[in-house]
Amino acid sequence: MPLEGYEIDQTGPMITAHIDGPELSHEQMLDLLEVCKDKLRYENARNFVFDMEKVTFLASACIGTLVELLREVEPMRGRIALAGCSDNVAFLFKVTKLDDIFALFDDLEEALDEMADDLR
Repeated sequence: MPLEGYEIDQTGPMITAHIDGPELSHEQMLDLLEVCKDKLRYENARNFVFDMEKVTFLASACIGTLVELLREVEPMRGRIALAGCSDNVAFLFKVTKLDDIFALFDDLEEALDEMADDLR
């Protein structure tokens, strides 16, 4: 049974994961990772956008989980984007220099537009 804490939308090869609360636990992130991997393997998903607007704290272990998903996505020429990150979450990606690997966008609409352009 999936854990609560997120909602998934799929439009063609684009997956949008809306994170529902201020904190995303490592266990929730692992559950979300499995859902994303299944979408990648069985439903032709390629680009993943994580709507982080409501997230104020992200455990560092969650970043490792995102890197694991990235390893699966890159051979498919896919990308991962984070949208609406709070200053704390964005700082975590910048200090680890992962802001060069994961696309960070100010809002969800901007991320979806950019990622959709990749699919054309």
